[in-house]
Amino acid sequence: MHDPHEPLNRAARRSAMYLRCRPYDPQEAEYVRSTMEHLAHRLALPHPTVYADHGLSTRGPLPALASLLTAAERGWVDVVLVPGPFVFSLDDRAAAETVERLARAGCEVVEAPGRVVRPVGAFRDAPDHRRLAAAAVPAPFPDGGAVVSGVL
Repeated sequence: MHDPHEPLNRAARRSAMYLRCRPYDPQEAEYVRSTMEHLAHRLALPHPTVYADHGLSTRGPLPALASLLTAAERGWVDVVLVPGPFVFSLDDRAAAETVERLARAGCEVVEAPGRVVRPVGAFRDAPDHRRLAAAAVPAPFPDGGAVVSGVL
């Protein structure tokens, strides 16, 4: 498990994020994506490739997760950013198995500190939800916030 007080492996330069919003809410999905991009920037990682299975249940196939696992196993991804392991599965064991599989492939799994949720009303009557999402991003990351990663 990654020690949150130690910096990420700076050799790890290829980053990705995995997102799954169910039920699908486009505004929530955009907020979480923006938050993960902000986290990548704070960790000095390159812009992450987005893998998303929005609206899909873990009871069925998750094609983006399958693609991410393949990319990781081929060495194309070094760091995977997630809002929490729940994106892999709501079953803690199944989520931990996915994190372990990514770790075996050589990936660091970085979980966003705190709970990543869109502030209520942030998008109400907003013509440009992307601008508001970007403005709201710093809230989940107080200065000195820890990043937890690795095998759960």
